[in-house]
Amino acid sequence: MFRGSLIFTNFALKKDVQLRKIHLFRFASIGLVFILFFSSWLSSARIGSPGLDFFTKIVWLNFWLVTLAGIGIFSTAITEEKEEETLPLLKLAGISSLGLLLGKSTVRAVRIILLILAQLPFLILAVALGGITPLQIFATLLAMVAYVILISNLALLCSVYARRSGTAIALVMILLFFLFVLPILLSETFADLQSRGLIDSQGFIAQGVELIHHLSQQISVIERFQTILQVGFKESVLSMQVVSNIMIGVVAFFAAWACFEPWSLRTDAGRVSNPKPSLKTRLRNSRPGQMAFVWKEFQFNSGGKQAFILKLVIYPLLVVLITAGGMFLDGFSSVSFISSYSWRGMMSTSLLLLSAGFIVESTLYVSQMFRDEHRQKMLPLMLLLPHSLSRIIYEKTVGLSLALIPVASGILLIVILAPDSLLEMVDISWQIYIPLIMVQYVVFLHLLAYYSLVVRWGALAIAIGSLILLQACLTPFLQIMYFFFHFSIGANGIIMPAFYLSLISCVVLQFLISGKLRQIAAEE
Repeated sequence: MFRGSLIFTNFALKKDVQLRKIHLFRFASIGLVFILFFSSWLSSARIGSPGLDFFTKIVWLNFWLVTLAGIGIFSTAITEEKEEETLPLLKLAGISSLGLLLGKSTVRAVRIILLILAQLPFLILAVALGGITPLQIFATLLAMVAYVILISNLALLCSVYARRSGTAIALVMILLFFLFVLPILLSETFADLQSRGLIDSQGFIAQGVELIHHLSQQISVIERFQTILQVGFKESVLSMQVVSNIMIGVVAFFAAWACFEPWSLRTDAGRVSNPKPSLKTRLRNSRPGQMAFVWKEFQFNSGGKQAFILKLVIYPLLVVLITAGGMFLDGFSSVSFISSYSWRGMMSTSLLLLSAGFIVESTLYVSQMFRDEHRQKMLPLMLLLPHSLSRIIYEKTVGLSLALIPVASGILLIVILAPDSLLEMVDISWQIYIPLIMVQYVVFLHLLAYYSLVVRWGALAIAIGSLILLQACLTPFLQIMYFFFHFSIGANGIIMPAFYLSLISCVVLQFLISGKLRQIAAEE
Protein backbone atom coordinates (compact mmCIF):
# COMPACT_ATOMS: atom_id res chain seq x y z
CA MET A 1 0.00 0.00 0.00
CA PHE A 2 2.60 2.52 1.10
CA ARG A 3 4.98 1.54 -1.70
CA GLY A 4 2.39 2.49 -4.31
CA SER A 5 1.52 5.65 -2.44
CA LEU A 6 5.13 6.78 -2.30
CA ILE A 7 5.71 6.44 -6.06
CA PHE A 8 4.28 9.89 -6.76
CA THR A 9 6.20 11.34 -3.80
CA ASN A 10 9.45 9.80 -5.05
CA PHE A 11 8.81 11.23 -8.51
CA ALA A 12 8.16 14.71 -7.08
CA LEU A 13 11.36 14.62 -5.02
CA LYS A 14 13.45 13.51 -8.03
CA LYS A 15 11.91 16.28 -10.10
CA ASP A 16 12.77 18.74 -7.34
CA VAL A 17 16.40 17.61 -7.40
CA GLN A 18 16.65 18.07 -11.17
CA LEU A 19 15.08 21.53 -11.36
CA ARG A 20 17.76 24.18 -11.77
CA LYS A 21 15.59 27.01 -10.46
CA ILE A 22 15.09 25.24 -7.13
CA HIS A 23 18.85 25.06 -6.58
CA LEU A 24 19.25 28.68 -7.66
CA PHE A 25 16.59 29.69 -5.17
CA ARG A 26 18.42 27.85 -2.39
CA PHE A 27 21.72 29.54 -3.26
CA ALA A 28 19.90 32.89 -3.31
CA SER A 29 18.50 32.17 0.15
CA ILE A 30 22.00 31.47 1.48
CA GLY A 31 23.19 34.66 -0.19
CA LEU A 32 20.44 36.55 1.62
CA VAL A 33 21.74 35.16 4.92
CA PHE A 34 25.18 36.59 4.13
CA ILE A 35 23.63 39.96 3.22
CA LEU A 36 21.85 40.13 6.58
CA PHE A 37 25.05 39.01 8.29
CA PHE A 38 26.89 41.87 6.58
CA SER A 39 24.15 44.27 7.67
CA SER A 40 24.50 43.21 11.31
CA TRP A 41 28.27 43.55 11.08
CA LEU A 42 27.89 47.12 9.78
CA SER A 43 25.67 48.03 12.71
CA SER A 44 27.76 46.14 15.31
CA ALA A 45 29.26 49.39 16.62
CA ARG A 46 25.77 50.71 17.49
CA ILE A 47 24.21 47.45 18.74
CA GLY A 48 25.20 45.66 21.93
CA SER A 49 24.44 42.16 20.58
CA PRO A 50 24.99 42.04 16.79
CA GLY A 51 24.68 38.25 16.74
CA LEU A 52 21.24 38.44 18.33
CA ASP A 53 20.27 41.20 15.89
CA PHE A 54 21.37 39.08 12.91
CA PHE A 55 19.62 35.97 14.20
CA THR A 56 16.41 37.90 14.98
CA LYS A 57 16.26 39.19 11.39
CA ILE A 58 16.65 35.67 10.02
CA VAL A 59 14.02 34.24 12.38
CA TRP A 60 11.30 36.74 11.53
CA LEU A 61 12.16 36.66 7.84
CA ASN A 62 11.72 32.88 7.86
CA PHE A 63 8.47 33.20 9.79
CA TRP A 64 6.89 35.60 7.32
CA LEU A 65 8.08 33.64 4.31
CA VAL A 66 6.74 30.36 5.72
CA THR A 67 3.42 32.04 6.52
CA LEU A 68 3.20 33.43 3.00
CA ALA A 69 4.09 29.99 1.63
CA GLY A 70 1.20 28.54 3.62
CA ILE A 71 -1.16 31.12 2.18
CA GLY A 72 -0.01 31.05 -1.43
CA ILE A 73 1.73 27.71 -2.06
CA PHE A 74 0.48 25.00 0.31
CA SER A 75 -3.16 26.09 -0.06
CA THR A 76 -3.15 25.45 -3.83
CA ALA A 77 -1.72 21.92 -3.69
CA ILE A 78 -5.02 20.17 -4.56
CA THR A 79 -7.16 23.02 -5.86
CA GLU A 80 -4.84 23.58 -8.81
CA GLU A 81 -5.56 20.03 -9.92
CA LYS A 82 -9.29 20.62 -9.49
CA GLU A 83 -9.20 23.81 -11.56
CA GLU A 84 -7.19 22.21 -14.35
CA GLU A 85 -9.51 19.18 -14.19
CA THR A 86 -6.59 16.78 -13.91
CA LEU A 87 -7.67 15.20 -10.62
CA PRO A 88 -9.72 12.43 -12.35
CA LEU A 89 -6.76 11.67 -14.63
CA LEU A 90 -4.47 11.24 -11.62
CA LYS A 91 -7.00 8.85 -10.09
CA LEU A 92 -7.24 6.89 -13.35
CA ALA A 93 -3.44 6.61 -13.35
CA GLY A 94 -3.69 4.61 -10.15
CA ILE A 95 -2.39 7.26 -7.76
CA SER A 96 -4.08 6.85 -4.39
CA SER A 97 -5.34 9.74 -2.33
CA LEU A 98 -2.49 9.25 0.15
CA GLY A 99 0.09 9.32 -2.63
CA LEU A 100 -1.48 12.43 -4.10
CA LEU A 101 -1.44 14.25 -0.76
CA LEU A 102 2.15 13.23 -0.05
CA GLY A 103 3.35 14.14 -3.52
CA LYS A 104 1.53 17.45 -3.83
CA SER A 105 1.78 18.86 -0.31
CA THR A 106 4.29 16.96 1.81
CA VAL A 107 7.03 17.39 -0.80
CA ARG A 108 6.47 21.15 -0.71
CA ALA A 109 6.75 21.11 3.07
CA VAL A 110 9.97 19.07 2.83
CA ARG A 111 11.41 21.68 0.43
CA ILE A 112 10.73 24.46 2.92
CA ILE A 113 12.13 22.45 5.85
CA LEU A 114 15.32 21.62 3.94
CA LEU A 115 15.68 25.28 3.01
CA ILE A 116 15.43 26.23 6.69
CA LEU A 117 17.86 23.55 7.82
CA ALA A 118 20.34 24.58 5.12
CA GLN A 119 20.75 27.88 6.98
CA LEU A 120 22.09 26.12 10.10
CA PRO A 121 25.85 26.22 9.28
CA PHE A 122 25.59 29.92 8.49
CA LEU A 123 23.44 30.73 11.51
CA ILE A 124 26.24 29.42 13.73
CA LEU A 125 28.13 32.53 12.61
CA ALA A 126 25.75 34.53 14.81
CA VAL A 127 27.42 32.94 17.86
CA ALA A 128 30.72 34.51 16.82
CA LEU A 129 29.10 37.94 16.71
CA GLY A 130 27.83 37.54 20.27
CA GLY A 131 24.48 37.70 22.01
CA ILE A 132 23.19 34.29 20.90
CA THR A 133 23.85 30.69 21.93
CA PRO A 134 23.66 27.41 19.96
CA LEU A 135 20.76 26.33 22.21
CA GLN A 136 18.67 29.27 20.99
CA ILE A 137 19.51 28.46 17.36
CA PHE A 138 18.46 24.80 17.64
CA ALA A 139 15.31 25.68 19.61
CA THR A 140 14.30 28.21 16.98
CA LEU A 141 14.88 25.82 14.08
CA LEU A 142 12.83 23.10 15.77
CA ALA A 143 10.01 25.56 16.46
CA MET A 144 10.09 26.70 12.82
CA VAL A 145 9.99 23.11 11.50
CA ALA A 146 6.97 22.39 13.71
CA TYR A 147 5.29 25.54 12.41
CA VAL A 148 5.91 24.40 8.80
CA ILE A 149 4.23 21.07 9.60
CA LEU A 150 1.29 22.90 11.15
CA ILE A 151 0.63 25.46 8.43
CA SER A 152 1.32 23.11 5.50
CA ASN A 153 -1.19 20.53 6.68
CA LEU A 154 -3.84 23.08 7.67
CA ALA A 155 -3.47 24.59 4.20
CA LEU A 156 -3.68 21.08 2.71
CA LEU A 157 -6.97 20.48 4.53
CA CYS A 158 -8.34 23.77 3.18
CA SER A 159 -7.12 22.85 -0.32
CA VAL A 160 -8.88 19.48 -0.17
CA TYR A 161 -12.12 21.10 0.97
CA ALA A 162 -12.20 24.13 -1.35
CA ARG A 163 -13.29 24.09 -4.97
CA ARG A 164 -11.14 27.05 -5.99
CA SER A 165 -7.69 28.24 -4.99
CA GLY A 166 -9.07 31.62 -3.98
CA THR A 167 -11.42 29.93 -1.51
CA ALA A 168 -8.59 27.82 -0.08
CA ILE A 169 -6.38 30.90 0.38
CA ALA A 170 -9.23 32.71 2.16
CA LEU A 171 -9.79 29.72 4.46
CA VAL A 172 -6.09 29.58 5.38
CA MET A 173 -6.10 33.29 6.22
CA ILE A 174 -9.20 32.81 8.37
CA LEU A 175 -7.54 29.93 10.24
CA LEU A 176 -4.42 32.00 10.87
CA PHE A 177 -6.62 34.83 12.13
CA PHE A 178 -8.33 32.47 14.59
CA LEU A 179 -4.99 31.02 15.71
CA PHE A 180 -2.93 34.18 16.21
CA VAL A 181 -5.10 37.32 16.16
CA LEU A 182 -8.57 36.54 17.52
CA PRO A 183 -7.44 35.28 20.98
CA ILE A 184 -5.44 38.49 21.50
CA LEU A 185 -8.35 40.67 20.41
CA LEU A 186 -10.75 38.80 22.70
CA SER A 187 -8.36 39.06 25.64
CA GLU A 188 -7.81 42.81 25.16
CA THR A 189 -11.52 43.51 24.63
CA PHE A 190 -12.67 41.57 27.69
CA ALA A 191 -9.91 43.10 29.82
CA ASP A 192 -11.14 46.55 28.86
CA LEU A 193 -14.78 45.62 29.54
CA GLN A 194 -13.79 44.15 32.92
CA SER A 195 -11.97 47.35 33.87
CA ARG A 196 -15.15 49.28 33.10
CA GLY A 197 -17.22 47.05 35.36
CA LEU A 198 -19.36 45.74 32.50
CA ILE A 199 -18.25 42.08 32.81
CA ASP A 200 -17.49 40.04 35.91
CA SER A 201 -13.85 38.99 35.99
CA GLN A 202 -14.79 35.69 37.67
CA GLY A 203 -17.61 34.84 35.28
CA PHE A 204 -17.78 31.90 32.93
CA ILE A 205 -17.20 34.01 29.80
CA ALA A 206 -14.13 35.73 31.23
CA GLN A 207 -12.60 32.44 32.33
CA GLY A 208 -13.30 30.93 28.91
CA VAL A 209 -11.62 33.84 27.14
CA GLU A 210 -8.62 33.58 29.48
CA LEU A 211 -8.33 29.85 28.76
CA ILE A 212 -8.48 30.42 25.01
CA HIS A 213 -5.81 33.11 25.25
CA HIS A 214 -3.58 30.84 27.34
CA LEU A 215 -3.90 27.94 24.88
CA SER A 216 -3.20 30.20 21.92
CA GLN A 217 -0.01 31.41 23.61
CA GLN A 218 1.06 27.81 24.19
CA ILE A 219 0.73 26.84 20.53
CA SER A 220 1.79 30.18 19.03
CA VAL A 221 5.14 30.14 17.29
CA ILE A 222 5.32 33.92 17.72
CA GLU A 223 5.25 33.61 21.50
CA ARG A 224 7.82 30.83 21.28
CA PHE A 225 10.20 32.97 19.25
CA GLN A 226 9.85 35.85 21.68
CA THR A 227 10.73 33.50 24.54
CA ILE A 228 13.72 31.98 22.74
CA LEU A 229 15.16 35.34 21.67
CA GLN A 230 15.35 36.60 25.24
CA VAL A 231 18.81 36.90 26.75
CA GLY A 232 19.62 33.99 29.05
CA PHE A 233 17.32 31.41 27.44
CA LYS A 234 17.92 28.03 29.11
CA GLU A 235 14.73 26.05 28.38
CA SER A 236 14.48 22.74 26.51
CA VAL A 237 14.27 22.79 22.72
CA LEU A 238 11.18 20.57 22.98
CA SER A 239 8.29 22.79 24.05
CA MET A 240 4.50 22.75 24.11
CA GLN A 241 4.50 24.76 20.88
CA VAL A 242 6.58 22.13 19.06
CA VAL A 243 4.50 19.18 20.27
CA SER A 244 1.13 20.87 19.67
CA ASN A 245 2.05 22.17 16.21
CA ILE A 246 3.23 18.73 15.07
CA MET A 247 0.15 17.02 16.55
CA ILE A 248 -2.28 19.49 14.96
CA GLY A 249 -0.46 19.17 11.65
CA VAL A 250 -0.62 15.36 11.73
CA VAL A 251 -4.32 15.43 12.64
CA ALA A 252 -5.02 17.89 9.81
CA PHE A 253 -3.17 15.64 7.34
CA PHE A 254 -5.15 12.53 8.33
CA ALA A 255 -8.36 14.57 8.22
CA ALA A 256 -7.51 15.67 4.68
CA TRP A 257 -6.77 12.03 3.77
CA ALA A 258 -10.05 10.81 5.26
CA CYS A 259 -12.11 13.53 3.57
CA PHE A 260 -10.30 13.53 0.24
CA GLU A 261 -12.59 11.16 -1.65
CA PRO A 262 -15.98 12.56 -0.56
CA TRP A 263 -14.86 16.19 -0.91
CA SER A 264 -13.24 15.65 -4.30
CA LEU A 265 -16.33 13.89 -5.61
CA ARG A 266 -18.52 16.65 -4.22
CA THR A 267 -16.34 19.23 -5.92
CA ASP A 268 -16.41 17.51 -9.31
CA ALA A 269 -20.15 16.91 -9.26
CA GLY A 270 -21.12 20.16 -7.65
CA ARG A 271 -20.10 22.50 -10.39
CA VAL A 272 -23.34 23.43 -12.07
CA SER A 273 -23.46 26.32 -14.47
CA ASN A 274 -26.02 29.01 -13.78
CA PRO A 275 -27.06 30.75 -16.97
CA LYS A 276 -29.38 33.08 -15.11
CA PRO A 277 -27.82 36.56 -15.00
CA SER A 278 -27.00 37.91 -11.59
CA LEU A 279 -28.60 40.98 -10.08
CA LYS A 280 -25.37 42.92 -10.57
CA THR A 281 -25.41 42.09 -14.29
CA ARG A 282 -29.07 43.05 -14.72
CA LEU A 283 -28.56 46.39 -12.98
CA ARG A 284 -25.73 47.51 -15.29
CA ASN A 285 -27.37 49.88 -17.75
CA SER A 286 -24.44 52.15 -18.56
CA ARG A 287 -22.40 52.05 -21.76
CA PRO A 288 -18.61 52.19 -22.10
CA GLY A 289 -18.32 55.19 -24.41
CA GLN A 290 -14.81 56.15 -25.51
CA MET A 291 -13.11 54.97 -22.31
CA ALA A 292 -13.95 51.29 -22.70
CA PHE A 293 -11.32 49.89 -20.35
CA VAL A 294 -12.12 52.45 -17.65
CA TRP A 295 -15.78 51.41 -17.87
CA LYS A 296 -14.92 47.71 -17.90
CA GLU A 297 -12.71 47.82 -14.81
CA PHE A 298 -15.15 50.00 -12.90
CA GLN A 299 -18.22 47.94 -13.77
CA PHE A 300 -16.86 44.39 -13.60
CA ASN A 301 -13.78 44.27 -11.35
CA SER A 302 -14.90 46.82 -8.74
CA GLY A 303 -18.65 46.21 -8.64
CA GLY A 304 -19.94 49.23 -10.58
CA LYS A 305 -22.29 51.95 -9.38
CA GLN A 306 -24.08 49.76 -6.86
CA ALA A 307 -20.88 48.86 -5.00
CA PHE A 308 -19.70 52.47 -5.27
CA ILE A 309 -22.88 53.80 -3.62
CA LEU A 310 -22.84 51.04 -1.02
CA LYS A 311 -19.28 51.94 0.02
CA LEU A 312 -20.22 55.62 0.16
CA VAL A 313 -22.76 54.64 2.82
CA ILE A 314 -20.81 51.95 4.70
CA TYR A 315 -17.53 53.79 5.30
CA PRO A 316 -19.06 56.95 6.90
CA LEU A 317 -21.45 54.74 8.88
CA LEU A 318 -18.47 52.76 10.19
CA VAL A 319 -16.78 55.97 11.37
CA VAL A 320 -19.98 57.14 13.10
CA LEU A 321 -20.53 53.78 14.83
CA ILE A 322 -16.95 53.56 16.12
CA THR A 323 -16.76 57.16 17.32
CA ALA A 324 -20.25 57.41 18.81
CA GLY A 325 -20.14 53.88 20.24
CA GLY A 326 -16.81 54.42 21.97
CA MET A 327 -17.81 57.75 23.51
CA PHE A 328 -21.18 56.29 24.55
CA LEU A 329 -19.40 53.38 26.25
CA ASP A 330 -17.15 55.86 28.04
CA GLY A 331 -20.13 57.75 29.39
CA PHE A 332 -21.77 54.69 30.95
CA SER A 333 -18.70 53.03 32.46
CA SER A 334 -19.04 52.86 36.23
CA VAL A 335 -15.42 52.59 37.39
CA SER A 336 -12.00 53.77 36.34
CA PHE A 337 -10.87 52.01 33.19
CA ILE A 338 -7.69 51.31 31.28
CA SER A 339 -8.03 53.96 28.58
CA SER A 340 -10.71 56.45 27.65
CA TYR A 341 -12.36 56.46 24.25
CA SER A 342 -11.73 60.06 23.34
CA TRP A 343 -12.76 61.80 20.13
CA ARG A 344 -9.20 61.76 18.82
CA GLY A 345 -8.67 58.14 19.77
CA MET A 346 -11.87 56.98 18.07
CA MET A 347 -11.11 58.98 14.94
CA SER A 348 -7.63 57.46 14.94
CA THR A 349 -9.18 53.98 15.13
CA SER A 350 -11.51 54.85 12.26
CA LEU A 351 -8.56 56.14 10.25
CA LEU A 352 -6.70 52.88 10.87
CA LEU A 353 -9.69 50.79 9.75
CA LEU A 354 -10.27 52.89 6.63
CA SER A 355 -6.57 52.65 5.77
CA ALA A 356 -6.82 48.86 6.10
CA GLY A 357 -9.89 48.97 3.84
CA PHE A 358 -7.97 51.00 1.27
CA ILE A 359 -5.12 48.47 1.31
CA VAL A 360 -7.48 45.49 0.98
CA GLU A 361 -9.48 47.06 -1.84
CA SER A 362 -6.49 48.23 -3.86
CA THR A 363 -4.72 44.88 -3.42
CA LEU A 364 -7.80 42.99 -4.55
CA TYR A 365 -8.37 45.19 -7.59
CA VAL A 366 -4.76 45.11 -8.77
CA SER A 367 -4.56 41.31 -8.46
CA GLN A 368 -7.61 41.05 -10.75
CA MET A 369 -6.55 43.70 -13.29
CA PHE A 370 -5.46 41.24 -16.00
CA ARG A 371 -7.18 38.12 -14.66
CA ASP A 372 -10.12 37.93 -17.08
CA GLU A 373 -8.08 38.65 -20.20
CA HIS A 374 -5.40 36.17 -19.16
CA ARG A 375 -7.84 33.41 -18.21
CA GLN A 376 -10.01 33.81 -21.30
CA LYS A 377 -6.96 34.18 -23.59
CA MET A 378 -8.11 37.59 -24.77
CA LEU A 379 -4.73 39.32 -24.56
CA PRO A 380 -3.89 38.86 -28.27
CA LEU A 381 -7.21 40.46 -29.24
CA MET A 382 -6.67 43.26 -26.73
CA LEU A 383 -3.31 44.12 -28.29
CA LEU A 384 -4.94 44.27 -31.73
CA LEU A 385 -7.06 47.24 -30.65
CA PRO A 386 -6.11 50.66 -32.07
CA HIS A 387 -4.65 51.74 -28.72
CA SER A 388 -1.17 51.50 -27.29
CA LEU A 389 -0.53 49.00 -24.52
CA SER A 390 0.40 51.84 -22.17
CA ARG A 391 -2.96 53.51 -22.72
CA ILE A 392 -4.80 50.25 -22.06
CA ILE A 393 -2.91 49.70 -18.78
CA TYR A 394 -3.44 53.28 -17.61
CA GLU A 395 -7.15 53.17 -18.49
CA LYS A 396 -7.50 50.00 -16.43
CA THR A 397 -5.68 51.72 -13.57
CA VAL A 398 -8.01 54.74 -13.75
CA GLY A 399 -11.07 52.48 -13.74
CA LEU A 400 -9.88 50.73 -10.59
CA SER A 401 -8.89 54.04 -8.98
CA LEU A 402 -12.47 55.30 -9.33
CA ALA A 403 -13.61 52.46 -7.08
CA LEU A 404 -11.26 53.71 -4.33
CA ILE A 405 -12.90 57.15 -4.16
CA PRO A 406 -15.30 56.24 -1.26
CA VAL A 407 -12.61 54.93 1.09
CA ALA A 408 -10.14 57.67 0.06
CA SER A 409 -12.82 60.32 0.71
CA GLY A 410 -13.43 58.83 4.15
CA ILE A 411 -9.72 58.98 4.99
CA LEU A 412 -9.51 62.58 3.75
CA LEU A 413 -12.58 63.56 5.76
CA ILE A 414 -11.11 62.14 8.98
CA VAL A 415 -7.82 63.96 8.40
CA ILE A 416 -9.72 67.23 7.86
CA LEU A 417 -12.05 66.83 10.86
CA ALA A 418 -9.44 65.46 13.26
CA PRO A 419 -5.88 66.24 12.12
CA ASP A 420 -4.55 65.04 15.48
CA SER A 421 -5.83 61.53 14.75
CA LEU A 422 -2.77 60.91 12.60
CA LEU A 423 -0.54 61.80 15.57
CA GLU A 424 -2.46 59.32 17.69
CA MET A 425 -1.94 56.51 15.17
CA VAL A 426 1.66 57.27 14.16
CA ASP A 427 4.40 58.44 16.50
CA ILE A 428 5.82 61.84 15.57
CA SER A 429 9.28 60.36 15.01
CA TRP A 430 7.83 58.06 12.33
CA GLN A 431 5.90 60.68 10.40
CA ILE A 432 8.86 61.44 8.14
CA TYR A 433 8.67 57.85 6.92
CA ILE A 434 5.04 58.11 5.75
CA PRO A 435 5.93 59.19 2.15
CA LEU A 436 8.48 56.36 1.96
CA ILE A 437 5.90 53.81 3.18
CA MET A 438 3.38 55.08 0.63
CA VAL A 439 5.77 54.82 -2.31
CA GLN A 440 6.85 51.35 -1.19
CA TYR A 441 3.22 50.31 -1.15
CA VAL A 442 3.03 51.51 -4.76
CA VAL A 443 6.04 49.27 -5.49
CA PHE A 444 4.17 46.40 -3.88
CA LEU A 445 1.14 47.00 -6.13
CA HIS A 446 3.41 46.92 -9.18
CA LEU A 447 4.93 43.64 -7.97
CA LEU A 448 1.44 42.23 -7.43
CA ALA A 449 0.35 43.21 -10.95
CA TYR A 450 3.47 41.58 -12.41
CA TYR A 451 3.18 38.34 -10.44
CA SER A 452 -0.52 38.07 -11.31
CA LEU A 453 0.70 37.52 -14.89
CA VAL A 454 3.43 35.08 -13.90
CA VAL A 455 1.54 32.71 -11.58
CA ARG A 456 -2.07 31.60 -11.51
CA TRP A 457 -2.46 31.68 -7.74
CA GLY A 458 -0.38 32.99 -4.86
CA ALA A 459 0.60 36.27 -6.52
CA LEU A 460 -0.19 38.17 -3.31
CA ALA A 461 2.02 35.95 -1.16
CA ILE A 462 4.87 36.04 -3.69
CA ALA A 463 4.64 39.83 -3.99
CA ILE A 464 4.79 40.29 -0.21
CA GLY A 465 7.68 37.84 0.05
CA SER A 466 9.58 39.58 -2.76
CA LEU A 467 9.13 42.95 -1.06
CA ILE A 468 10.40 41.53 2.24
CA LEU A 469 13.44 40.01 0.52
CA LEU A 470 14.07 43.25 -1.35
CA GLN A 471 14.00 45.22 1.88
CA ALA A 472 16.41 42.77 3.49
CA CYS A 473 18.84 42.98 0.56
CA LEU A 474 18.78 46.79 0.51
CA THR A 475 19.40 47.13 4.25
CA PRO A 476 23.25 47.12 4.00
CA PHE A 477 23.17 49.65 1.15
CA LEU A 478 20.92 51.99 3.15
CA GLN A 479 23.16 51.66 6.18
CA ILE A 480 26.20 52.60 4.11
CA MET A 481 24.30 55.62 2.75
CA TYR A 482 23.40 56.57 6.31
CA PHE A 483 27.05 56.40 7.43
CA PHE A 484 28.08 58.66 4.57
CA PHE A 485 25.33 61.28 4.82
CA HIS A 486 23.76 61.23 8.29
CA PHE A 487 26.01 64.07 9.51
CA SER A 488 25.02 66.35 6.63
CA ILE A 489 21.37 65.49 5.93
CA GLY A 490 20.34 63.45 8.99
CA ALA A 491 17.61 60.83 8.64
CA ASN A 492 17.18 61.71 4.97
CA GLY A 493 20.41 59.80 4.41
CA ILE A 494 18.24 56.67 4.50
CA ILE A 495 14.89 58.06 3.36
CA MET A 496 15.90 59.79 0.13
CA PRO A 497 17.90 56.89 -1.44
CA ALA A 498 15.11 54.45 -0.55
CA PHE A 499 12.52 56.84 -1.99
CA TYR A 500 14.38 57.21 -5.28
CA LEU A 501 15.06 53.47 -5.54
CA SER A 502 11.35 52.82 -5.02
CA LEU A 503 10.42 55.19 -7.84
CA ILE A 504 12.97 53.57 -10.14
CA SER A 505 11.59 50.14 -9.22
CA CYS A 506 8.09 51.28 -10.22
CA VAL A 507 9.33 52.37 -13.64
CA VAL A 508 11.25 49.12 -14.17
CA LEU A 509 8.23 47.04 -13.13
CA GLN A 510 6.00 48.92 -15.57
CA PHE A 511 8.32 47.89 -18.41
CA LEU A 512 8.34 44.32 -17.09
CA ILE A 513 4.54 44.23 -16.97
CA SER A 514 4.29 45.49 -20.54
CA GLY A 515 6.87 42.95 -21.71
CA LYS A 516 5.10 40.11 -19.92
CA LEU A 517 1.75 41.07 -21.47
CA ARG A 518 3.29 41.01 -24.95
CA GLN A 519 4.98 37.67 -24.23
CA ILE A 520 1.73 36.06 -23.04
CA ALA A 521 -0.14 37.48 -26.04
CA ALA A 522 2.48 36.03 -28.41
CA GLU A 523 2.34 32.60 -26.75
CA GLU A 524 -1.45 32.43 -26.85
